[in-house]
Amino acid sequence: MSHRRFASISAVATLLVVSLAMTVHVETQAPGRAGAATTENTKTGAAPRTPWGDPDLQGLWTNMIEARTPFERPAELARRGITDPKDPKALQEERSRDKDPNTRRAYERQVDDAGGRGTGAGPVHWYESLDPDRSRLWFVVDPPDGKVPPLTPQAQKKAAEAAEARRGVGTDEPRPGGWVDDLITRVRCITRGMPEVYIPLAYNNNFQIVQSPGYVAILYEWMHETRVIPLDGRPELPGHVRQWLGSPRGRWEGDTLVVTTTNFTNKTDFRGAGENLRVVERFTPAGPDTIDWSATVEDPTTWTRPWTFAIPLTRDRSQQWIYEFACHEGNYGLTHILSGARAKEKEEAAAKRK
Repeated sequence: MSHRRFASISAVATLLVVSLAMTVHVETQAPGRAGAATTENTKTGAAPRTPWGDPDLQGLWTNMIEARTPFERPAELARRGITDPKDPKALQEERSRDKDPNTRRAYERQVDDAGGRGTGAGPVHWYESLDPDRSRLWFVVDPPDGKVPPLTPQAQKKAAEAAEARRGVGTDEPRPGGWVDDLITRVRCITRGMPEVYIPLAYNNNFQIVQSPGYVAILYEWMHETRVIPLDGRPELPGHVRQWLGSPRGRWEGDTLVVTTTNFTNKTDFRGAGENLRVVERFTPAGPDTIDWSATVEDPTTWTRPWTFAIPLTRDRSQQWIYEFACHEGNYGLTHILSGARAKEKEEAAAKRK
């Protein structure tokens, strides 16, 4: 079977499962029934339940208010001795700074300049990152210093090779892979990868969760990717089977959905990690409109220890569906990006021959 045909069949199967989950949700949540369940469980302190008894995480969620939150603890906050990413006093100060008219005007000018240069960055009204009401000072919660652990010697060598490969192509991206990986996956509208897709950007920071007995499906606004997560205890895929978003397996620990994902491919990159990456996500209801989401990532060939980052998901009651993510319609610029890259490779090869 050709790869193209296999991919088409997989896509159809995914859509069928998600459609089934949506149908089950719509047909079983009769008017008043879902509301009654929510009210009852609010009184007892437990998360609301689906008609088949699982914790109900369904709905539209967003992390757009965190789009301007640094991934790691900023040096300035470390200097001030701030150790809690939710420190209320420091958080209020940062919010006030974000809301300052001069700061906002400067940021909006920066956004307008980016769009005005023809980069495809779009006008200022596209940007969800203008929202100043973030609830975190940074995302990395373990190690306690709020920093991603050091790379292993093997990963440092890989990062140096990647930096050399992208030298002179117009990026200062510090993470391993950087521009090269973005060209392969994000710029070509293939995938943002896992768990990269949870890290908020300037826009398209929305998610939709649907459930059916034995499955949870998550639709991501960026690239319109869907993960179908089985909950039936099935074993992981054989080691030779690799997928763009990995292979997820879910289970319930009380009200928390725990999802372990393995079987990644080296065609994707999360801060230097590829096929050896292992991700454990936790979706914990923290109220009717909040999910505490976290991911513990592990790859002994990339980092010196496992580490965890956490980003809250907020229920989005302002819309009823996720809009289409139209990525490449009329995008003639990609042709020039790729042809330019091939021309650069030929120049470098010719220079080496000389």
